Amino acid sequence: MKNYLELSDIFHEKSMEERMVDLASRFKVYRKKAKLTQLELADRSGVSYGSIKRFERTGRISLESLWQLASAIGCDDQLDRIFSAPPLTADDLRG
Repeated sequence: MKNYLELSDIFHEKSMEERMVDLASRFKVYRKKAKLTQLELADRSGVSYGSIKRFERTGRISLESLWQLASAIGCDDQLDRIFSAPPLTADDLRG
């Protein structure tokens, strides 16, 4: 056992899996704020109930399904902002 604290102990960088589960947890909050059950969301979005259950449990989902779910609960604009084109720089314009 070590007697010291490393920076990595304080500033733990999340793994991809942890980030996916965090995203799914935040999505679940949005779904509940929209007052939708998983079954209702499946019907509204066209994404299967099983896929929604798996996503909320594991964070695993296709981008297409994530977009459908976000659209169904009215937060697809947030995905648009994430994937919007970055502003052009002077170097970009010069070619």
